Amino acid sequence: MRLSSAAWVLCAAQTLLPGALAKAVFAHYMVGSVTEAHAHQDIDDAVAMGLDGFVLNTGDPKPYYVKNNFDYMFNYTRDKYGGKFWLFLSIDIQTPGLTNEYTDIFREFKDHDAYYKGPNGRSFLSTFDSKALTNVHWQSFLNKFANSTYFVPDFDDTLGYYEASIGWWKYWGSIVDGLFSWESAWPPAVSGLGGAYPGDIGLDKIVQDGATARGKTYMIALSPLQYKNSYGNNYYRPGDLNLPRRMAGILGMSPSPDFVEIITWNDGPESHYIGTIWPEPNDNKQAAVYTPPGLAAPHTAWQPLITSFINAFKSNLSATAMTPATGDAVGALWYKPIMQNTKCANESLGGFYAKPAGFNKTTDQLNWAIVLPPGAEGYTVRLYTGNSTKIHEEVLVGGLNFNATSGGLRVGEQSMDLLLNGKVVQTAKKGRSISDNCPDGIYNMNPQVVGLRAVTG
Repeated sequence: MRLSSAAWVLCAAQTLLPGALAKAVFAHYMVGSVTEAHAHQDIDDAVAMGLDGFVLNTGDPKPYYVKNNFDYMFNYTRDKYGGKFWLFLSIDIQTPGLTNEYTDIFREFKDHDAYYKGPNGRSFLSTFDSKALTNVHWQSFLNKFANSTYFVPDFDDTLGYYEASIGWWKYWGSIVDGLFSWESAWPPAVSGLGGAYPGDIGLDKIVQDGATARGKTYMIALSPLQYKNSYGNNYYRPGDLNLPRRMAGILGMSPSPDFVEIITWNDGPESHYIGTIWPEPNDNKQAAVYTPPGLAAPHTAWQPLITSFINAFKSNLSATAMTPATGDAVGALWYKPIMQNTKCANESLGGFYAKPAGFNKTTDQLNWAIVLPPGAEGYTVRLYTGNSTKIHEEVLVGGLNFNATSGGLRVGEQSMDLLLNGKVVQTAKKGRSISDNCPDGIYNMNPQVVGLRAVTG
């Protein structure tokens, strides 16, 4: 990593002092019936890529595995990564009105040594939307903990939120310490909440300005896409260059957000995972068609790019100053596994077999991002489609580079080469081939993500 001594001191201070107003990057983590060994591996992997912690999304705190999961995640974090990695609760109410179900688990863990504390030294607490509950209801819930919470909810389902209206702040302002926005992470599938285009941060700016004006913090979302074809849903929210564009946009915001929440570490059914998809908590048969556990559709190749983003975010650097953590170039190629002209035989059955809402919001294209050391010269990227046809070539510069091909995509293997002074030094290949004959029986929009690797021999 090419950081100055001052930057290293800043990063260390942010890591060791969660009670200070320090920038931090977390990943949304779906709490499920994962084994202890797999949960520990998730923590190890997250620490290795530079994350500050997991946001433990808890839909129902009553099943036995939730308490077990919290026990071995919190204790492992404290014992192995004390002061370097943190955990905190995000309430995702499944039964309207039942915030009381979260009282015991929050009370038990909020003072744990591994529990993340906000700038006021209080226990950080978040939510997945308001669940149509009133300000009085939420205040009553918070009162149970004697002003010991730092409350940063996702209340973007409430009227006036994305306008930062005076009425919204009059109604909610007294109970929130900061805000987190979920829906602004992507464009909408068809209509509704979301950015104007992949990577747009316009809505976040409005919300953050409202929060900043009132002395509140802001946690912004960073996510590659949202494709869900399970649990009665079938929609696609791009996608494409959403991830690198939001990276660049976030790094260019002034003032900078206080926190970033990556959506997500392990939500297989929504396709925006960057960590490992383990078999035990991902047993939905429909989701398994497009997000099979194991190595069929890994997204971990996005991690080195995000590591570079994390370092830049904490050091208040722009996207053009992003640096690969290892000193060598890092990058990834990603693409959906089917062509737009694909015809699936069972489409007429609808539901799971139909084209997802938002299907036509993308095109046949290869998306890529590469981070080079600042000042790097002599680098070029080449992309190939249909096994060997060159479709794109571009000269690269230091920092974050990203783009997408325009036209000419063919079925077959897709690949990307990184060249230095005309010689291939890294390549991304051997992802699943693109098809036009519906190999999964559905319109699968979960992308293949292939990382750059050094060329040997």
